[in-house]
Amino acid sequence: MRASLAAALIVGAAFLVSGEVVTALLRSTLYASATGSARAEALDIASFIETRGRVPRRLPIAAEEMAAQVVSAGGRVVTSSANVAGLAPMLAHAPAPGASSTRLGVIVNLRSTRPRAVDIDFRFVVVAEGLGNGPIRGAVLVANSLGASDKAISLVRQVLLVVLPVLAVLVGVLVWLLTGRALRPVELIRAEVAGLSAGDLARRVPEPAARDEVGRLARTMNVMLARLETSARRERQLVADVSHELRNPLAALRAQLEVAVAHPGEDTSALLLGSVADVDRMTGLVEDLLTLARIDEGMVPARTSDVDLDELVLESADALARRGRVEVSVGGVGAARLAGDAAQLRRVVTNLADNAERHARGRVAFAVRHEGASVVISVADDGPGVPEAMRERVFERFVRIDEARSRRESGAGLGLAIVREIVRAHGGEVWVEDGAPGARFVVRLPAGA
Repeated sequence: MRASLAAALIVGAAFLVSGEVVTALLRSTLYASATGSARAEALDIASFIETRGRVPRRLPIAAEEMAAQVVSAGGRVVTSSANVAGLAPMLAHAPAPGASSTRLGVIVNLRSTRPRAVDIDFRFVVVAEGLGNGPIRGAVLVANSLGASDKAISLVRQVLLVVLPVLAVLVGVLVWLLTGRALRPVELIRAEVAGLSAGDLARRVPEPAARDEVGRLARTMNVMLARLETSARRERQLVADVSHELRNPLAALRAQLEVAVAHPGEDTSALLLGSVADVDRMTGLVEDLLTLARIDEGMVPARTSDVDLDELVLESADALARRGRVEVSVGGVGAARLAGDAAQLRRVVTNLADNAERHARGRVAFAVRHEGASVVISVADDGPGVPEAMRERVFERFVRIDEARSRRESGAGLGLAIVREIVRAHGGEVWVEDGAPGARFVVRLPAGA
């Protein structure tokens, strides 16, 4: 409605200005034509008098809408056309002989056989060439009626007053129809989105065939809905996975506590140690979930400072070596320094080291090097490796390469997801490649992160 009203008002104003311009141009053209006709008539009369050498009793005129007079230098009417016979000079001050001028004036009591065809109230008066060399010293005055011109101008104005508002209204209606047609896909999109619910995110809005702004809006909405659907599915999967991960240790902890209660006199040290292990496992899971929540909220990196990345790698390698489960190699570790969150980068190296230890047959190798403006960390193991189809999925949450393995041994499936989120927050990337044998996890971070 606003667009239609605005269009109608703007077009109406433009039409109004255009109408005034057209009317002004028409008036100027018609008045100039009347002036030219009167001047030509005056020149013809002057030429006739000078050629004949005498002044006729009545001046001939080309049209009834004209009137002519010959006025002497003293202001006396010598002769005139029949329709102004006996009247005073049409101009009170005639120009000097040999000069000419154009003026507006009024002729009263004009005699005409067609009074309706002649405007007797307003005349355009032209003073022609003087008669200085003829028998009469004076000037020829010719008046040409502007009645026909004024009527034509009035008619055009009346037509414009009727047509232009109609055109403005038609433009408003056209804008209303075209805007409604253009916005109809938007209304369909709105109705579809309004009908969506959290459990029905698989629906998509209709996409127009045209690749215009509305089409891009529909496609963007569908991309957004796809992201929301993926996010909702991941959230539901997260709830299910967390519930599954917590149910086993809670069940084991409950069983151990029930045994301790049922047999209070027996040695409960082993039961308590098992309970502590289950509590540690749940604590680790909760900490991982909190870390991912902070990452999702954009809280990583929390503190930025200069970090000696080689020292973090050597610390993790030393902790791995002290556990004694695998042989550790740090021959490829070189000096590397970058800007980032030291605690979160330590978490990256630790998670990669724990993952490598979990899958290695007997050896884990660490390497740190500079590559241009980046720092590259690699952690390799000699285990079974990661199938190519799983090399992207291993970084998703709660994903394990071998679901048949014991959950106590394989972890909750959050370590590599945390690695990827922390690396992305630092502006880097992480991927897994074939270690021949085993797998090699590679992290690339900008040195000036």
